[in-house]
Amino acid sequence: MLEHTRNYRSSQLLDFIHTITKPLPERMEAAAKATGADPELMQFCRIYVQKIKLLVDEHLEQIPVSMFKNKLIRNFFDYLRQDYDPVIIDRCQNFLKAIKKLVKEDFPLQYFYRTSEIIEEARLHGAGIIIPHPEQYWPILLADYDVDGYEVWNPQSQRYTEFLISVVNRKNQERGNQKRILIFMGDDTHLGEKVKDKEFQDQDKAAREIGYQPAWEDLSISKKLIRNQVSRTRTIQEYKAILDG
Repeated sequence: MLEHTRNYRSSQLLDFIHTITKPLPERMEAAAKATGADPELMQFCRIYVQKIKLLVDEHLEQIPVSMFKNKLIRNFFDYLRQDYDPVIIDRCQNFLKAIKKLVKEDFPLQYFYRTSEIIEEARLHGAGIIIPHPEQYWPILLADYDVDGYEVWNPQSQRYTEFLISVVNRKNQERGNQKRILIFMGDDTHLGEKVKDKEFQDQDKAAREIGYQPAWEDLSISKKLIRNQVSRTRTIQEYKAILDG
């Protein structure tokens, strides 16, 4: 599984880098039009992304899997602020983001696992399955996959919390004596932001406290939880039992 992850992430990164260094003209034109990037800015981005590519090619076998993350290229450009005008780097970031969006729209699906395959692999390793990002998990909720619980709240996703609690409660009622679906709150802590130098941090994400979940004490939310014997303590106990079992 770890080797598959390395292959997927390194391939994804190298494909993205290749797109910037030897891009499709229509993608470059579309990204430039969307962001107002001029030829000089585009060439600046090409030069530094080419440098990243050379570094990855040279050290691929020694680079930890954790380094191949979604924002590697954007983080690299952030560190160029100490050598270049931050306004220029902001413009580069906008351009790179537009390119990334176009690449993702056409990214080959063979680089991705199916949801059912991820769940099956995780179960083989004794893992629990919790679905995060409350406002985005509708397809998984409707598909009725083998999961242990759903995150219904985090600092960036609060709009549908009470509704989602009602949906999970209703599904539990329909399940009868089957294993209950658990309700989780998430602190949405971004550890990657905490380890960056302060001048490069997103202060909102970096300030989030691990384990801080005020939604459990929210009166409106608590009413829906209490009606169905849901509490933070019980959720922890039940989830621990799942992992221990």
